[in-house]
Amino acid sequence: MRHFLLFLLLGLCGCSIFGRPVSVEIKNPSAVDSRAEVVEVMWCDVQYCVSYPDNVVVYNPAGEEVASQLVFAEDGSLKSILFQVDVAAGEAVQYKIGRGKRADYESKVFGRYVPERMDDYAWENNLTAYRIYGPSLKDPRTQGVDVWVKNTSKLIIDEWFARNDYHHNYGEGMDCYKVGNTLGGGALAVVSDGKLQLSGNYTTQECVINGPLRTSAVFSYDAMEVAGGKVVMHRTITLDADSRFTRQEYSFDGFDGEIDVVAGVITHDVKQRSDGANFVAITEAASDTKDAERDGNISLAVILDGGAQCEDINSHAVVTKRVKAGDKIVMLNGSGWSQGGVGSHDEWLQQVTTAAVRLSQPLEVKVVK
Repeated sequence: MRHFLLFLLLGLCGCSIFGRPVSVEIKNPSAVDSRAEVVEVMWCDVQYCVSYPDNVVVYNPAGEEVASQLVFAEDGSLKSILFQVDVAAGEAVQYKIGRGKRADYESKVFGRYVPERMDDYAWENNLTAYRIYGPSLKDPRTQGVDVWVKNTSKLIIDEWFARNDYHHNYGEGMDCYKVGNTLGGGALAVVSDGKLQLSGNYTTQECVINGPLRTSAVFSYDAMEVAGGKVVMHRTITLDADSRFTRQEYSFDGFDGEIDVVAGVITHDVKQRSDGANFVAITEAASDTKDAERDGNISLAVILDGGAQCEDINSHAVVTKRVKAGDKIVMLNGSGWSQGGVGSHDEWLQQVTTAAVRLSQPLEVKVVK
């Protein structure tokens, strides 16, 4: 009887007792191609087909192994599998997850707490790098994002912090972006009485996922005074390989009714700007530099899921939205450099537009049983 139940259970999960690979159908409902996009499949949907995490292998439609990443829950159990896919606009493809000998994948992402630099938290991938400021830093006091530009695919955070001279370009990029007490290269803030309310630097951090395809961290912030009340911000940042856009998820609590929030980027010497239905994209001269012509242009953008309109507030280009306590708010911030793969504003606008479509019309992932 026990053997019959095991056989029945394996049959219900869509696999044979011999571990036949499970198919994952991925549909692209949008009118733009999806390239090297990271998708997630829950372990509970495939575990009986694969048996052990160490032998999970993901194959593309051509039968070739693709890079994958295992995501573990807080209790150490396996939660999900991440892998990159290519799906043309309006098309559907099938990838397979099965048993095999996993290849070693060089990580394309990295993030860490940086206690040696006043509690910064920095994260990067093969295209771009960012950081936010921690509790030890007295000024600036902001949730704003600093942008590090680079023209190398290698991960540079550890090397640049160790050198402690990242405002100088040694041939791979630099920090030539000025944040100050602003939202910098893209963050969310509450708006009250027509002014941005900065939440200050994070108080605690925890890196929860860290490569090879995705890095993610969770941050807490002190309560802030908004219209006579105490509002608390919660934040998660996630960056995938081969993407210029960090996904930021926020929620706010400690208030009744609704409040206004914005996804915004500070404006410096802006050369071109484009506003969309839910995004703002700008290209400006390098702002933290003694030679802006030498250091080129930096392109920046914020995309707010469900954003209502674009405005200008306190020298920021912003996208607005009204939210209730506990609402999940999703935004993207992105950046590019004229010396690191983004040669013009038109090229940047195309990337931002595509990212906005991908946010509003995500890939549909289904385990075929």
